[in-house]
Amino acid sequence: MKKIFTLIAVAAMAISANAQDVFIPTNAKTYIALEEASTANCKIVMGDDTYNATTAKSHKAYILSTGLSTKVEEEGAEKDRYILLSGKNNPYSGPSDAKVTYSPENKTLPEKGCYYMITPSKAGKLTVGIVLNADKAFYVVKKSNGECLPVSAVKLTNDGETSSVEPYKSDYKTDNKVTGTAEFNVDANETYYVFCNGSKLGFFGYVFTITDGINTVKAVEAENGAAYNLAGQKVADGFKGVVIKNGKKMIQK
Repeated sequence: MKKIFTLIAVAAMAISANAQDVFIPTNAKTYIALEEASTANCKIVMGDDTYNATTAKSHKAYILSTGLSTKVEEEGAEKDRYILLSGKNNPYSGPSDAKVTYSPENKTLPEKGCYYMITPSKAGKLTVGIVLNADKAFYVVKKSNGECLPVSAVKLTNDGETSSVEPYKSDYKTDNKVTGTAEFNVDANETYYVFCNGSKLGFFGYVFTITDGINTVKAVEAENGAAYNLAGQKVADGFKGVVIKNGKKMIQK
């Protein structure tokens, strides 16, 4: 019985093992090129650009379900608003007179302009707040190999008063503007580049949910032939009375 209670306790701890980090940009702050910000288990580095955070008050879309909104005093009341970062230049690599943009074929990561590099220290799920213009190729790319995540691995959601999943097409574009989130699974210590081609991807923070560690509990097989009394103590074969043996209650005479 003690073993059973121990397994239940471990299972309860496993349920609460997942933890979340939330990063929201600082209102009215200018982030300089390659500036780093971090939470307990994740860090973000801004691309080689200048990022201005305008006041959340100027953005009317409500972001309710992601945990990325902040309270702003407006019209005599506090309301949920998001603080938007956006760079000055579109992402590219190479010299300014011969710009190269990323594609799944060339795997050339951006070196200049507006992009975001996010590195979790543990495996988990990233929910990144974005403002993505329609018909702009959006990529989540692993730094280690230059491979972008397939569209099937990224969930784009238009958030607000209501939320709806935005179709993410095979050309990595959307038909509609997305003001909401991009959600995808991440590996520990891998850096993920998040950006879009031909535009400056808006960014208003991330939620990182840890999923590694103890998340499942494997049942321990009962010792073959072993018997336990009702207090959960292992007893000898000569013990007389009610015992638990191979998961069943019986009387041992």
